[in-house]
Amino acid sequence: MSFKRIKTLFWVVLTLTFSSVFAVEETLIDFNQYEQKLTESGVYAKEPSTGKELDETLVPKVDISVEDMKISKWVVTLNSSASSIQSKLYSMTKPVETKGLVGGKRIVLGARIRFPEWPFAAWARIAPPFDFPTYNKAGDFANVNNGLVKNSGSIYQISVEVNGRNYKNAFILRLKNEYEQIEEYFMGYLFFQGWRRLIWKNPNYITNVDLREIIRLPLYPKSIPYKKLDSFVIYRHGDQWGGDFVVYIANVKITYDLAILEEEEDIDDEKEWGIIRQKAEEKAEKERKLNAELLDLRRRELAKMHAAQTKSASDSTSTKGTTTDTKVDNPK
Repeated sequence: MSFKRIKTLFWVVLTLTFSSVFAVEETLIDFNQYEQKLTESGVYAKEPSTGKELDETLVPKVDISVEDMKISKWVVTLNSSASSIQSKLYSMTKPVETKGLVGGKRIVLGARIRFPEWPFAAWARIAPPFDFPTYNKAGDFANVNNGLVKNSGSIYQISVEVNGRNYKNAFILRLKNEYEQIEEYFMGYLFFQGWRRLIWKNPNYITNVDLREIIRLPLYPKSIPYKKLDSFVIYRHGDQWGGDFVVYIANVKITYDLAILEEEEDIDDEKEWGIIRQKAEEKAEKERKLNAELLDLRRRELAKMHAAQTKSASDSTSTKGTTTDTKVDNPK
């Protein structure tokens, strides 16, 4: 074996070693498995709740159901200057089944966006109908690999598998961290046809451990860091095509260092003090109340729509009945 070949193999092995030592790859969300994981997670109610019960603060006692979080319920919101009745009517999401030419047959998230025709910049946000709950009732992480990745340290890279239609619209991924801060990642432009994996690489990631700034992070009772999916943003520049635009998203993957090495200790801090569990329960309850308020507002609005339709139908029936009686009582 030549020296050149040995040198090449050495660098390949070294690269693979560094990749495995300094970063792990996790799926943030895969829409082909998304709805099945919603059902199996145990985080969401199987059936929508009535919302008639109230808790001690008089907030409706409602839990987000599997139906509430489905792909078809995801929301497309345009910026205020681009939002109109038409854009709200024709901007939506739906589950789409592929033919299987790339990656086999699978379900992906499809989104239709109605951008304005006028030559000004506009953006649209594709987001789940409710914020993904961070913790379950037991105080453990919820939605792991289905909207959330846990123990996330320095990010090495993020990738999104997306299907484009030759539009020069920018694609941005928004994540939320453990401090409720929004992080935005510019993934690139959708100026291609078919499936592509857009990749963002951290320019500040240092692979050589000797060059890293080594610091000691406080451990217990600090909670484990995480990243949670907030939304996807499509940005249209003012000089680009307006009107209808469609995009398909298959999955999001994140490669990162572990923030904390979860090693076995001589004393189980959490068992003795339960501080992390208490914080998790408080955060879960806060998220539940925020989502309950939003869910209650949406259901009230839906009820008002149905009430208006019922009243309209009732008035129409009543009018018809009166006309018929008049004709019978006064024949000509």
